Amino acid sequence: MGISLTFLKRDLALVVQSTEQDVDTKKVTTKEYLLVPTKVSSDDFVTFKDLKSDFNKIFGSDSEEATKQVTDQLKQNSSDSKFDINKIHFYLKTAYLYKKAYYINTEADPKKPPVIEECDESGTKLEDNKKAKWEYALSISIDSKAFFSEFNTMSINSVNFSIWNTDRNVVKKMMTLGSTDDIFKQLEDSVK
Repeated sequence: MGISLTFLKRDLALVVQSTEQDVDTKKVTTKEYLLVPTKVSSDDFVTFKDLKSDFNKIFGSDSEEATKQVTDQLKQNSSDSKFDINKIHFYLKTAYLYKKAYYINTEADPKKPPVIEECDESGTKLEDNKKAKWEYALSISIDSKAFFSEFNTMSINSVNFSIWNTDRNVVKKMMTLGSTDDIFKQLEDSVK
């Protein structure tokens, strides 16, 4: 099954796949779940106005006071008479979920309801600490350079929020994550 969806103006694909195979005398079912962006990168963004509008549509009039307070506080903190919160752009760098697990029916009596248990590829039941785990990554970048354009000597260009539990390098690259070693190597290469 495949589903196409959009989050923060980023196209995503959700794929759920289930296959069965006979292993020895057991029928092993493989289930995979995958959520990934349809393109490696995207320049599409949403503004605070977009977020506020959708938030109000979802939560109704109860949310109007909260979003007004955020807007008013940001206006109060700005010395620019041309204050425009919509100069802040929110980008979804990546949204990623993945899990692959194997299952067997451990109920031998076909007259009874199945008892589905997680197993390894060969059909051997797994202990709880050995079961498949979800891999995930979510990375959002907030571009505020235009918002802080009133300052000549300093600016907060962007802020990035990322959470992840994956070792897949391609996912980390979509999040533009690097280790401190990667950063030092780039600095060293730039001074050569």
